[in-house]
Amino acid sequence: MKKEIQEYITYLTPEFIYVPFDSIEKLQLPKNKKVNHNTLLGERDNDKKIFSPVSGKIVGTSKMSYKSGNANSLVIENDFIDKKEKLNPTRNLSKTKKSDIVESLKKYGLDNKINSKTTLVVNSLYDKNYDLKDMVINYESYEEILEAIDEFMSAFGMKNCYICVSRDDLNSIGAYNKYINAFLNICMVHSNKKFKDSTCVFYSVEEILAIHKAISLDYMYDNTILTINDGKPIIVKVKLYTSLVELLEALKIAYKTKSIYIDNIKIDNPSNFIIDANVRSVIVKDK
Repeated sequence: MKKEIQEYITYLTPEFIYVPFDSIEKLQLPKNKKVNHNTLLGERDNDKKIFSPVSGKIVGTSKMSYKSGNANSLVIENDFIDKKEKLNPTRNLSKTKKSDIVESLKKYGLDNKINSKTTLVVNSLYDKNYDLKDMVINYESYEEILEAIDEFMSAFGMKNCYICVSRDDLNSIGAYNKYINAFLNICMVHSNKKFKDSTCVFYSVEEILAIHKAISLDYMYDNTILTINDGKPIIVKVKLYTSLVELLEALKIAYKTKSIYIDNIKIDNPSNFIIDANVRSVIVKDK
């Protein structure tokens, strides 16, 4: 455990970020092209709102590659301040209306269809060589995750929550065991095979952490964690929409004569690839 945590690196100051969008008509950009952290920039075609994870200046657009495919992107030059339009005080969630919680989840694209489902399933993945993302989230944020789950269940009248953690992920298990007994309707299991779509709603632990940010502070969760393996695993927390090449160069990882795999799929043009929350692992190895 100690070795993995010691290799945990933060890279939250990219020079540029690349925010995907679908059409110019759905953007709402300030006339002076300057944006603050969490500024609403517009909507995607699926009506999901777009926010800036940094403050800075919009300097143009570019066609970039994401795990989901190619997309137009707004290029924002980071001013390294993360200036916000307003400082939101932490909400007292016990006194927050359900309608306000629902609105916050919808605003940040976290409103999975609940309907009459009674069980929340939170999936946590783990691979000691290639995917340590959820281990770090659990280790660092188990309190926020459990409290967000509790508020979420209360708001939607859900009866039970099961956090699915690998038996091999002793760091996550140890972290949750510090606090989980305070929540009678939340427990850990080691498989999600018995849960059905008809009665359950599924989230990842990172989405639950994003829910905590959304309902507590009305902010977008603006970073993600991935594992880079170029012979050994390195855990990196990075700003959303950072260039993969900028990150690799900042970490002094040689990649130009090697093959790069994103979540086990080879990419042909790493210079255009942008990291978002869907990316879990980067493997750099000889051709």
